Amino acid sequence: MKTIPITCCALLAAIGAWAAPNAAAAPSADSATAFLQAHDARVRAVVLRAPTDSLSTAEHEQVRALISDAFDFRELSRQSLGQVWEARTETERDEFVQVYRGIIERRNLDMFVSYHRDGGISYTGEEIADDGRAVVLAEVPLKKEKKVIAYSLHRSGSDRQWRIYDLTVDGAGTVAGNRRAWTRFISRHSYEQLLERLRKQLTSLEEAG
Repeated sequence: MKTIPITCCALLAAIGAWAAPNAAAAPSADSATAFLQAHDARVRAVVLRAPTDSLSTAEHEQVRALISDAFDFRELSRQSLGQVWEARTETERDEFVQVYRGIIERRNLDMFVSYHRDGGISYTGEEIADDGRAVVLAEVPLKKEKKVIAYSLHRSGSDRQWRIYDLTVDGAGTVAGNRRAWTRFISRHSYEQLLERLRKQLTSLEEAG
């Protein structure tokens, strides 16, 4: 089975990197940056609970739930599918979001946990657009290089909490990358075939544990 490329899954670990103590001035309590920092602290508290790299099943589920809470998967799906999303029924949209969300959660969990143990992130700036959406800039030091990340966030859900709907790493965006890949695939095949490929990817990940 050929795997449909999904940009950004490998980048989700970046949202779990703990905020460096000397990272810029403290943001306001309700800012997008403050949301990211608070999220970092919650995940790190779970990850560092175990003295080794091994987490219990319950702790894995806690981390997975925290990943889910930080993202607006519906908006990420909508923007990634572009015009194809507009042609889908609400039932089709709900299924796509569920499958896409499952792939992201399962594919990145171990990397997410590992990054918390090893990495550190510095938030370097925040911009608010006229429509209220925010872009938070950050730098993540890796072993041989430094990654520059732009988080795109908006307030969503009944709690009107900040949530991430796009990530851009060194200029490569999640939404743009997925939209290119998926639009190309759909033009050659169909939306139904794309969804079926993604379903199979999710099933394989679930079976692998």
